[in-house]
Amino acid sequence: MTQSRLTVAVSNAFFKSLNKLPNKSRGKVASFLSKFRENPSSPGLNYEHIEGGKDKLIRSVRVDQEIRCIVRAPDQGNVYVLLWVDKHDDAYQWAKRRSCHVNRVSGALQIVDVESAEEAIATSVESKSEKASFSKSDKVASLFVSCSNEQLMLIGVPEVLIPAVRACNNEESLNMLIEWLPQSCVEGLILLADGCNIEEVINEVVIDSKGKVDISDVATALDRPESMAEFMVITDDDVLEAMLSAPMEQWRVFLHPSQRRLVERDWNGAVRLLGGAGTGKTVVAMHKARWLASKNIRNGNLDRIMFTTFTRNLATDIRNNLTKICSPEELQIIDVQHLDGWVLNFLKGQGLPVRVFDDNAKTACWDMAMAMEDTSLCLDRRFYEEEWKEVVLANGCNSLSDYISVRRIGRGTRLNRQNRVRIWPVFDALKSELRQRGLWEPEEAKQAAAELIKKSDCLQKYQSIIVDEGQDFDISSFKLLRALVGESHQNDLFIVGDPYQRIYGRPVVLGQCDIEIRGRSRKLRINYRTTEETRNWATAVLKGLVFDDLDGGTESNNDYRSLLHGDEPLIKGFDDPGEELKFLVKTIQQINSEQGSLSSTCITARTNKAINKLNLQLKEEGFDTRIINEKESDDPSDHSLRLATMHRVKGLEFDQVFIPGLDDSQMPFRFELEKKPDETSKDLFIQKERSLLHVAATRAKKRVVITYSGKPSSFIRS
Repeated sequence: MTQSRLTVAVSNAFFKSLNKLPNKSRGKVASFLSKFRENPSSPGLNYEHIEGGKDKLIRSVRVDQEIRCIVRAPDQGNVYVLLWVDKHDDAYQWAKRRSCHVNRVSGALQIVDVESAEEAIATSVESKSEKASFSKSDKVASLFVSCSNEQLMLIGVPEVLIPAVRACNNEESLNMLIEWLPQSCVEGLILLADGCNIEEVINEVVIDSKGKVDISDVATALDRPESMAEFMVITDDDVLEAMLSAPMEQWRVFLHPSQRRLVERDWNGAVRLLGGAGTGKTVVAMHKARWLASKNIRNGNLDRIMFTTFTRNLATDIRNNLTKICSPEELQIIDVQHLDGWVLNFLKGQGLPVRVFDDNAKTACWDMAMAMEDTSLCLDRRFYEEEWKEVVLANGCNSLSDYISVRRIGRGTRLNRQNRVRIWPVFDALKSELRQRGLWEPEEAKQAAAELIKKSDCLQKYQSIIVDEGQDFDISSFKLLRALVGESHQNDLFIVGDPYQRIYGRPVVLGQCDIEIRGRSRKLRINYRTTEETRNWATAVLKGLVFDDLDGGTESNNDYRSLLHGDEPLIKGFDDPGEELKFLVKTIQQINSEQGSLSSTCITARTNKAINKLNLQLKEEGFDTRIINEKESDDPSDHSLRLATMHRVKGLEFDQVFIPGLDDSQMPFRFELEKKPDETSKDLFIQKERSLLHVAATRAKKRVVITYSGKPSSFIRS
């Protein structure tokens, strides 16, 4: 096939390697690439073959005296692929080991570390040889014995790695090989290893298997979704410049095939997408919003799309991140909202006297309501406050009859019908006092907004709604979202969440909120951020707990995997806080010395008080610090050391995460735990605290360091 059009593509690996270079070198690479795009066949570029290399089409191009770009440059044609950039010797060593070719079955362009593959195959052969000395009854069949070579290649396995894949006979051997496999095939292999048949896996991970593959047609290969997970075709200098100026944001561009399959399709109703920390749920959600907006614009439809998440700070982060992947036209029809804030503005626009109350106003209302208490029940105020929040508000109880009939799931104090009748006057009085002051609980406000929308066809509605952090939304939120988007229709609701990261709300059954997801439930299984060592540790924090799947079932985390490996989380105890601080300071100084910046290092703690104290201490030690507060997003260009509460780091990621002060008073937070009225409430609070630590640890891409002085948290005791 003749490829006449000049095409320049850049690999994901290229951006990762570029990000490791000093700023001065990155600037030279940017200048080089701009000239390269103009004429990649220029004689002045001086392509050099890699002596002893595995792929004759992989060559080196000089950037300056020290830096080399590794390029797949064709003997014929006009498709050039930038693969890697590094110092001279390191670049040549990388290139020598690898090939870049089109998979003859899947049609994807793939980079394969051939030497590592050969070593993996040799290891597997040696392992099989050792097992041959045992009896036949001791031998274990390959995990993939039922799959043909063609089928394995269709899900993305490079042909050169087929022998190594076939040698995998247990989970451990597969985990050892994963590091050398293209990311596009990992999910399929994990599904097969977990017991799915090959037809199910092909249906799940292969987007388009039609058409004969021409292995010489690299341009067509680059257009395949599997290739888009690793390569991006540069269409103009502005796009390239934007990516080069912020290479740490490259993850927002590259979607893995399983992610792209979820994004680029029309769904006939609501979708629920589950995924553990680091699986790219939010990335998928953002790209889904962009895809819907782009589709609307192409069709001349300017109906608005809502993107909502649970907290104000996450909404701010999402809004900023969407600007990196969306055009100005797309951004105009994507409405990013913190749902509680949207409700408040909506009700005010309808003329309702709604205002947010502070703690003093809330206390005053409760003081008035508790005058109606039946003291013979011997229930303290803490019980009434939790019953109001967890039962009355959570279930939308507007009358005594509602309260009598509602199921009190997760409440430790049993109440018969007569007791509920005697309790209700307190809640009735509280409702009356709130209204007199123009005060609304968030749940009440959302219920009122939903009713107004249902009664009028003129009020604001959305064509589609994307929900991030769905595990933290309550019943009133989902019922409001259903009202906002109308009756079930194509692409109406796209809900992503992770029950293991529920740090705010309680379990919700989507089906009870008029949101039907049967047949449209999916799961992301591959962690692209956190090392397997950190993921295992953070998952162990949740051991023994049961989590829901957002629709009345239970959720398992046994099928999650990470593609990355690194050090085990470091847990270190000290006799006193002074020694703990000295260790923290010394370790962070070392990171700063090695990396020249602390912008990807974060210290997180349970409370604002702890963060403010640490901030003062670290400033005294000479560190430039930045506290990431609730109302602003992080600024990657700031090289300061980051500090944030465990709640605030949700949705963020850093190379290193430090969790100091993790003693038994901080996790679970003793001050809040002691206020719980019964053991059931305490158990639920402890579960959220464990989830909070899980969230904090999984923000780390490379390293987690946990310290304490005195008695450690029960969550980290061996």
